[in-house]
This record gives sequence, C-alpha cells and structure tokens, in this order.
Amino acid sequence: MTTTVASQHDAESILAELFAPETRPDPYPVLRALRTESPLIAKGGDLVIVANYADCQQVLRDPTVRNDPKLSRLGKDHPERPESLLFLDPPAHTRIRRLVSKAFTPRVIRASQPQIHSIVDDLVAGIASKSEFDVIADFALPLPVRIMCALLGIPLEEFDDFEPAARRLGRVLDFNLVVHNDDLDDAEGARNELMNYLKNLITRRRGDLGEDLLSRLIQVEEEGEVLSEGELLATCVLLMVAGHETTANLIANGVHALLRHPEQHARLAADPELGISATDEALRYDAPIQFVMRIATREMQVSGTTVTPGTAMLVLLAAANRDPAHYPDADRFDVTRGAADHLAFSAGAHFCLAAALGRAEGAAALSAFAGRVIDPVLVPDSVRYRPNVNLRGIQTMSVTHGGVRLR
Repeated sequence: MTTTVASQHDAESILAELFAPETRPDPYPVLRALRTESPLIAKGGDLVIVANYADCQQVLRDPTVRNDPKLSRLGKDHPERPESLLFLDPPAHTRIRRLVSKAFTPRVIRASQPQIHSIVDDLVAGIASKSEFDVIADFALPLPVRIMCALLGIPLEEFDDFEPAARRLGRVLDFNLVVHNDDLDDAEGARNELMNYLKNLITRRRGDLGEDLLSRLIQVEEEGEVLSEGELLATCVLLMVAGHETTANLIANGVHALLRHPEQHARLAADPELGISATDEALRYDAPIQFVMRIATREMQVSGTTVTPGTAMLVLLAAANRDPAHYPDADRFDVTRGAADHLAFSAGAHFCLAAALGRAEGAAALSAFAGRVIDPVLVPDSVRYRPNVNLRGIQTMSVTHGGVRLR
C-alpha cells in the first residue's frame, strides 16, 4: 500500500486525540490536522482515514464499497450485529430501505409540517415561563421525540422507559474497530434493553394496528414480504435512536452556533425563510454524525493511495464539511451559505432516509429560536458535551432571555 506524508504512528496519535475526552468541546483542530494529511494509513495498513471532501464523496458514492465491518480485516472477529440498515449491504439494505422509505416521502413530510410547527409553538410558550432554560431538555429534544413517537406509534409517556438505553446505544457508533472503548460493552447491553422494549410493543401493536410506521412494517411482515423479526427489531431500534438523537443534536448544535455568532443570529431572526439554509449550515458546521465506516471490496485509488480489498476506511464527514477546497472560509458559520451539498447526511446508497424530516424539524426550531426568543444569552460554562464522539451532541446548555414572542 502506498505511504502518505504522515507516518502510521502519527496518524494513530492524531486519531487517538480525536477520541480523547478533552477534545469533545472542539474536535475541529484535530479534524483539520487529519484532513491536511488525508488520506492517512493506520493499523498496519488495515485502516485508511479519509477526511477531505472530494475523497469522502468518492468513497461514499462508490457502489463497490460496503458497510459490513466483518468484511474488513479489522473486523473479521467482530461479533455479529443485528440486521441494522447502518451495517447492511445490497440486496438486504435495498429491500429494507424501500419498505421504510415510504414513511419519508415528500407528501408525508409536507403533511407533518403543521404538527412540527405546533410542537415548536408549545415549546416556545413553555420557555416564556422561565427566565433561564436548558436548550436541550426544554427545546432541542422534545420536538424530535414527539415526532419520532408519533411516527412509530410509541406512546409518548413511555419515552422515559427507553431513552436512557437509546443514549447509551449511541456509543456503538464510536467504532471499537478504531479505538477501543470499554463503554461499548454497555452500549450492547442497551441494544438488548431496546430490543426487549420493542418486542413488547410489537406484541401489543399486533392486536391494535394503526396508521403508524411500526404498524405498517408489522403488516408488511405478515403479508409475506421478506422482513424477519430481527430486521424489524433492528430497523425500529435505528429509527428510535436516529429519530430523536441526531435531530436533537442538530438543533442544539445549531442554537449553540447562533449564540456564538450574533450577526448570524440576527440574519436568521430578520428572515425566517433562511431556516433551511441555516439548518444545512448547522449540519455542515457542526455535524451531529461526525464519521462513518466503509469497507473496500476491490483495489481502489484514493488520492494516490492504494486501498486494498478488506481495508476499513474511516470517512470523516465533519472534516470534509469544513474542507476549504470545497467551502470558501469553511470555518465561518454563515446561515446564508446554502451548503445543501454537505455530507452530514452521508451520500450515495446510505444517504439518510429521514434527511428531509430532519431538515424540516431543524428549520422550524432554529427559525423559531432566532425570531421568537428575545435577547438570548448563553450562560457561561453551562455547555456540557455528551461522551459520544460520533453522535456529537450537547448534554446541557443554559440560556437566559428577555421574553418570547408568541404567535
């Protein structure tokens, strides 16, 4: 395999720094260092780190590249995973994605808009009664939770039953193949807790089918489509976690960026129609999903580096999103940028199924925060990040304000 400018030792040292707890508040200097040397070789040639925009696009859109970690030399002894879309390849991925995608058609997203705006109105009204509020607990999290529960037909009052397990499960995406993390054993236990909750919910739902996605997937299974119980459970676990965690992180990261850039906050407040553009910029600037793993199945060239079959490729989406070769002044937050080609939703066959729904929720929330929360001020030292590296999100963030504008 062709060598790169940085030695394998250097690459692994920088990668370890990315996973270090002290890097959590601002990983972007480390990501910049990885992007500057990209692609880098690590793990004795079994891992290639890809961090610039063009190379990430190439890898994500290559139809011969796969997701199953067991296809890699690093993952040959990796335990079997449930049949999650995140780790499936065609034809199974194509079949399950086709079934689930019916819940995220443009018509469905348009129909969800009144509900999204109604929930945002309720949350803003709730903020009005508090001189200081927590952005995550009081604003960023409740919106996607309510939408996700409605989508899957989960009783909202049961959210607290599975939310802690969903949080812990997010650690799985930090990829033990890259940097060993003892917390991943706990994350696997959290998966089992969610599976047990869903088995109980599915049993209840079979006797009372509705119009929600879970009911439709149960009916699909019973009507002879090839959808195993394991696939049904794994798909619902993914939707439960991704359906609220990533969108809550998008909103929180976006609010944080607005608070740190008053001129951009003012622009969005003056023009709520910038909501989608501001959401895409928040996704680009501080992506809720920082990286994905892909596996080479053929010999391929990535910027002059030869990648052999079985090599794992760590695709650093967050680094690519700040590549100055693609985005001028890439470290500047600009709600008018219109960066709809960011990689926060990935690209290619695994482009996020719920991207349009996430954009709609993000636009409604960020526009409402900028336009209706009067004089918001970030409370000093109140920002605490979750331990997750890949599912990047804020745990607590307090804001004071001078009131809210109600509709």
